[in-house]
Amino acid sequence: MMRTAVIGLVAVLVVAASLLLLALRETNRMAVAEISFASRSVENGAAIYLDACAGCHGVAGQGVAGVAPALNSVDFFTRRLAEIGYGGSLISYVESTVAAGRPVTAGQYSTTMPAWARQYGGYLRPDQVHDVAAFVLNWEDEALGLDPALAVATPTPLPGLAEGASPVDLGRAVYTAAGCGGCHGQDGNPAISGPDLAGIAESGADRMPDLTAEEYIRLSIIAPSAFLAPECPTGACPDIMPRDYGDRLTQEQLDALVRYLLSL
Repeated sequence: MMRTAVIGLVAVLVVAASLLLLALRETNRMAVAEISFASRSVENGAAIYLDACAGCHGVAGQGVAGVAPALNSVDFFTRRLAEIGYGGSLISYVESTVAAGRPVTAGQYSTTMPAWARQYGGYLRPDQVHDVAAFVLNWEDEALGLDPALAVATPTPLPGLAEGASPVDLGRAVYTAAGCGGCHGQDGNPAISGPDLAGIAESGADRMPDLTAEEYIRLSIIAPSAFLAPECPTGACPDIMPRDYGDRLTQEQLDALVRYLLSL
């Protein structure tokens, strides 16, 4: 009888230990999966940010003076919510701003930020809005100096002409890397806040006296205030295009970008 009881107790202990081991393994598996999903979300958000947001907020989140504030900054992560009196979390603030836009018409950054979520007329799904917010919040350690290895002092270099690529291919790559799609649209999406560039090879010739379409496009890139297009998706075209492309683009990149735009 005693032997049977001992065997039964040992069996119970073995089963309990096995269940505990399985539980620990499951917890570890779930933790790894959670990290994987979070990393994937940030990666997806980075691609969307580059296409839709970098044109105004900068490729590295450094902001554009007079256009849009820096997102990769101490102020954003430590003071932004208090400044605007927002009682929620930072990620919910970013998600709501990305989704519904920022209809500001006065102040240091007077540019109206368009709504990006589908429910407000944009083209991003809810999961994509979350991914963009996750990418922006991924800058926190860098902005606060918690991990110097993550520091990004300058914007990501714009691409050069790869072997076998045409100038139009390079121009398309420069257009994407510079964040032009954030205002002018890309990959079949309509323009968001800037003028539509489809057919600019024809319409550009009528914009400024004595300038061909190619000359007009080139001038618009390096001196965007010289002429404002007559119509944008939200009404009158705002004067918000960054002024530093003349410094950031090499002659090769500028020529290629013009060729790409003429091909639209």
